[in-house]
Amino acid sequence: MQGESMQDWQEQVRVLLDGAQGKFGVYAATPTVPLFEYQASSIFPSASTIKVLIMAELLRQVEAGTHALTEHPVLPTAPTGGCGILEFLSSDYRPDLMDLLHFMICSSDNKATNVLIHLTGIDAVNQLAVDIGMTNTRLRRFMMDTESIQQDIDNTTSPADMGRFFKLLACNELVSSKASATMKTILGHQQFADIMMLFLPEGIRAEHKTGGLPGSVLDVGLVYGARDPLILCLMATQLANNGEGAIILGKVAAIAYTSGKEKYV
Repeated sequence: MQGESMQDWQEQVRVLLDGAQGKFGVYAATPTVPLFEYQASSIFPSASTIKVLIMAELLRQVEAGTHALTEHPVLPTAPTGGCGILEFLSSDYRPDLMDLLHFMICSSDNKATNVLIHLTGIDAVNQLAVDIGMTNTRLRRFMMDTESIQQDIDNTTSPADMGRFFKLLACNELVSSKASATMKTILGHQQFADIMMLFLPEGIRAEHKTGGLPGSVLDVGLVYGARDPLILCLMATQLANNGEGAIILGKVAAIAYTSGKEKYV
């Protein structure tokens, strides 16, 4: 994907995003080759994409011996709200930490997420972000914390930051090779495929995390072919309609994937 063909698809994406209503950010690369950036260093509400960083910090603490994936933490009885099914299950159900990771990532469960934030600690999650070079990524509040939201206290990230995260993951260098393998497996069970995967061929393997808030949609992760994975970090905010934003980001993913498939498919 060199020369004119690469410039063509990049220009196609720029024209699409320049003409869209809202604020968009894109980071596209392979683990070794940068491909395309569009407002990649701009700050966006992270929505549920911040959960990948919580997952990484928990696994770091597991490797440090602070926690074990077989732990069964006590769950709060109060409802959390938003995405997820954990709060609707029997109060007798006591998931272990591995179960909670799957709830948090695969179905974006907010109750599971808040339990894991309590365990890992906000400061520890943010320190991991600093350690791996995610300069615009910060966890500032728990999920569904309406009081903080009303005070404009929000969790943030950028396409470039998430690109850094997934580059390390693709190279098996995020926390450790063992932790990276665990994260890839969990991300591969993602249940939401209505943004990045929207227009990609059926059966394409991906390890990714979506996110959404009123006016914002995001999808970040790895899309696989026979060669290098494609790192795609897609973000949109200030949207009048989330569905329209998801369609635009889905088109960006399809253009990047199909135009460069001779390199990484």
